[in-house]
Amino acid sequence: MDDPGLPEPASAPVFPEIDNPRREKSRILGRLLAIIGDHSVSAERVGVRLSPTDLKLVFEALRAHACSGSAPDFIGHDEIRRYVLGTLFAELVEEPSNILYTTSTGPDTMRYGAMTPAFWIECLDLLERTICP
Repeated sequence: MDDPGLPEPASAPVFPEIDNPRREKSRILGRLLAIIGDHSVSAERVGVRLSPTDLKLVFEALRAHACSGSAPDFIGHDEIRRYVLGTLFAELVEEPSNILYTTSTGPDTMRYGAMTPAFWIECLDLLERTICP
């Protein structure tokens, strides 16, 4: 029996297919590279040069966050490097909600969709392969 006083159950989010995943990854890669470039310049101002190892730590923390929502703990690093890694993580972890991909819904219309965690991880993998060979 339906109870009009109860809210409808929430449905699972629907993620439409991305029309051109390769193009979207390329667009996202450019955005992420710009963020890392800006962050690297800022880090050098406080005496920290980000190494591929540092970046891999941040990328792994981002993947873990995408899967479980966990926050990183960059232990084993000096206080300034820990701060630099933490702020880079904080800036990049917001990107999946800031980056929308497009899906064609008709000849003249597009839908903007949120990035799935799986697609975000694919973008992170591409980013890592690009700058940490």
